[in-house]
Amino acid sequence: MSHTAVYAHRCGMAAGPENTVAAARAALADGAAAVECDIRRTADGQFVAFHDAGTGRLCGRDWKIAATAWPHLKALRVPGDEPIAHLDDFLNLMILRPGSDFYFELALEKPSDAADLARQIARAGVQHRAYLLAFSHRTAFLDAALEAVPGIGAAVMPLYPSNMLRTALGAGASKVCAGWIDWPLAKQLFYFGAAACDFKAQADAAEAEGVEISAGIANNPRDVRRLAGLGARGVWTDDVRMAVKYL
Repeated sequence: MSHTAVYAHRCGMAAGPENTVAAARAALADGAAAVECDIRRTADGQFVAFHDAGTGRLCGRDWKIAATAWPHLKALRVPGDEPIAHLDDFLNLMILRPGSDFYFELALEKPSDAADLARQIARAGVQHRAYLLAFSHRTAFLDAALEAVPGIGAAVMPLYPSNMLRTALGAGASKVCAGWIDWPLAKQLFYFGAAACDFKAQADAAEAEGVEISAGIANNPRDVRRLAGLGARGVWTDDVRMAVKYL
C-alpha cells in the first residue's frame, strides 16, 4: 500500500486549527503529499480559507464571511490563536513547497468568483500545482476557472462512486475526490457503491486516462487501509500522521 498518497483534509486539522497555514505546514512535515482548504470570498472581494459560511463555530463572533470585509476578519482568531488564512498565505506556502499540491474547495457564490480565484493563483505562478475542487453538481465553477486559466488544475467530487472517469472528463478534471461527507449513513452508502461499481477497476481505468481517483475522509486505520485496498491513489484524512503510519 506504500503507493497510496496521503492528502490533508482542511489542512490536516488533527495537527492544527482547520484551514490554517500552521496546520498545512504540520501536515506537510508529517508526510502529506497535498493539502486542501476551503475557499470563501469576503465582502471586499478577498479570498480566505474558511469552511463555514460564518465565523461563529471557530471564532465566537458569528460574522458571515461573504458580508464581512477582510480587515475585520483578519482580527479574528481560530482555536490555537491562529489567524484566518488569506489566499496569499497559501500561495506563499506553495512557492516555498514546490513538491506539494494544493486543493482549493470552492465555497463560492458564483462561477465568476472561481474565475477570479484562478487568475490570482496564476499570477503567483503555481497554477499547475493548484486544483480547484467542486462537487459534481457545481461544475460550472470549474468551467469558469478553466476558461479563465486553461492550465489550472481541476478536481471533482462525485456524489456517488459510479462512472467516476466520465464525471472527471465531463468536468475537465484530472482528479476525482470520492468518499463521504458527514451525514448519517453516508460512509455506508459510499462503501456499498464502491463494491457495486467496482471502485478498483474504475481507479485503474481512470489512471490509464491520466485521471487520479482519491477517497476519504479516513480518520481511523481501518478506513485508511480499506480505501487503499480499494485502489484509491490517495487517501484524504484529518490525521496525516496516523494515515502515513498505517499505509
